[in-house]
Amino acid sequence: MYYLKNRYFHRWAQKQGITDKILLEAIHEFKNGLFEASLGNYLYKKRVALAGRGKSSGARTIVFYQEGKKLIFCFAFEKNRQSNLTSVDMKLLKKLSDMYQKSTEEEILADIQYGDLVNIRNMEDK
Repeated sequence: MYYLKNRYFHRWAQKQGITDKILLEAIHEFKNGLFEASLGNYLYKKRVALAGRGKSSGARTIVFYQEGKKLIFCFAFEKNRQSNLTSVDMKLLKKLSDMYQKSTEEEILADIQYGDLVNIRNMEDK
């Protein structure tokens, strides 16, 4: 099982002070069924707290999850800057999801090597 973030999300998370520890907590919650919405096409909305703010006024992350294979943080936005995903966001996310669904293990490893995907950390399924 791969736990990853794409390059866009990685840069955004660094600017927001969202550490891998915070993401690991979010993964644990997600795998226990604690997420805000299923968006279809293997995409889910998951709240993450930002420094000085709680989850409700923090950030919304979009997670691609293919059970037993990969979980990828692929998009995020601050609640105070954007209330929800736009139709353009959803179209792009669905295309990204289609690409992630079809990606082989070799392609994932190559994307990690080239920096397109960043390992959060391999963690054992709980």
